[in-house]
Amino acid sequence: MSILITTEATADIPESLFRDDLKIIPMGYTVNGIGYDGDTEKLSNKDFYNAVAQAKSKEDLPQTTMVTSFAATEFFDKYLSQGYDIIHIGFSSKLSGTLDQLNMAAKELKEKYPERKLTVIDSLSASFVEGLVAYYACHKKDEGASYEEIVDYVESIKQNAYGIFVIDDLNHLCRTGRATKNEAFLGTLLQIKPMLYISETGTLEPYKKAMSTKKALKTMLEDFKNVAFDKDKNLLIAVGCADNEPDRALVIDSIKAMGYTNVIPYDVGPVVGTHVGKGMVSIIFMGKERSSFIK
Repeated sequence: MSILITTEATADIPESLFRDDLKIIPMGYTVNGIGYDGDTEKLSNKDFYNAVAQAKSKEDLPQTTMVTSFAATEFFDKYLSQGYDIIHIGFSSKLSGTLDQLNMAAKELKEKYPERKLTVIDSLSASFVEGLVAYYACHKKDEGASYEEIVDYVESIKQNAYGIFVIDDLNHLCRTGRATKNEAFLGTLLQIKPMLYISETGTLEPYKKAMSTKKALKTMLEDFKNVAFDKDKNLLIAVGCADNEPDRALVIDSIKAMGYTNVIPYDVGPVVGTHVGKGMVSIIFMGKERSSFIK
């Protein structure tokens, strides 16, 4: 039996982790009235985030589209028809309607291919938090686990996958409706940097604020250290950014200084990037269950 692990472009999986048995559903977006399919047609990260930064209102921001049931059906059908069984790690149902579309496609295809297996799992995550779950699913497969064992394993670890984000621009949160104009004005004046995390229910939630980028990054690193698994320093840790390579490099160096050896960079893609804005920095890792994060 051949097993494929699949996910969407929202998983922000870096090229260094691409493999033949991990397939990604592309997602399109529109910037300044021009459409990109996210696959053969896409903007560079710098051009995309410059467009995000230049937006004056929510209406001016790039527009992203969820995966439709039609697109999902086409994607899954291609591999089911080749004899693969599929385990799909999906974008949080609390952040998008994509998971509903995927489930609609799965229901239809199970009738067409009753001999094949297709499971859609709500990762309750976004960005490379979703991708990290897919990464560990692939490694469970490498260990020789059965289809059912991989599904059970994914369900058992998804609440241990963390994403912590430092937001650089409060004006961007104002444009997206996450901050008022007064909060954005005062926050920018005082150099306040909001911090968000992906909650146990799969939502993106604010949990702290820090005065200055330096303090925000230091706080994020302390929070990471408090909940990250450290028994195996080789566990994968990913540090992402939205066109902010200098701060990402500082965070990577700081995590390596803690003794972690498997630390990689990744770029935050258009779907998540539209919501968090240019300059954001994140840490993605495995740790204690999310419900314990801000207790």
